[in-house]
Amino acid sequence: MNSLVKLFASLLLFFFSSSLFGEINGAEISSQNHDLSSIKKLFVFGDSYADTGNAKNDSGAWRYPYGITFPGHPTGRNSDGLISTDFLAKLLGLKSPIAYRLKDKVDKERLQYGMNFAYGGTGVFDTYASNPNMTTQIFLFEHRLGDVYSQSDLSSSLALVSVAGNDYATFLLTKRPFYVRKHYLY
Repeated sequence: MNSLVKLFASLLLFFFSSSLFGEINGAEISSQNHDLSSIKKLFVFGDSYADTGNAKNDSGAWRYPYGITFPGHPTGRNSDGLISTDFLAKLLGLKSPIAYRLKDKVDKERLQYGMNFAYGGTGVFDTYASNPNMTTQIFLFEHRLGDVYSQSDLSSSLALVSVAGNDYATFLLTKRPFYVRKHYLY
């Protein structure tokens, strides 16, 4: 029971510090004047905070209550509403990029806004989720270059990288030796 309390306290501290640093970084960025009109594509990598539908159909993200507020039905997002990808796309004046797993099921014109490679439950390292980690997501993106996107598309694009606590949670739950923690911190 004591280890469960330590795990909970660690996760609570992590989420508190993450939100604190996120507020500081957000304040820093919003005070700068950037020309966002030159950005034509958004490429997204990461976890459930950015995943717009890459989750498998049997995941909870494809069932109610997810999607009730937006878009009115479940779409594979781990949210009842908009997520970070949607907010950033809206700020840029773009449609939210299509989820990678849906790329062959949409009109090719829809791919002009970029693509979302983020998968819920994943991290930089392997986690308990069987979805592609960050390295694999980048590999999938690289294979779209030349096929769907050109090198010149990159000069007018922006990448959103979302990494939350999945790596840390996996580390804590696997009870790895504490000296290994440096790989998660540097």
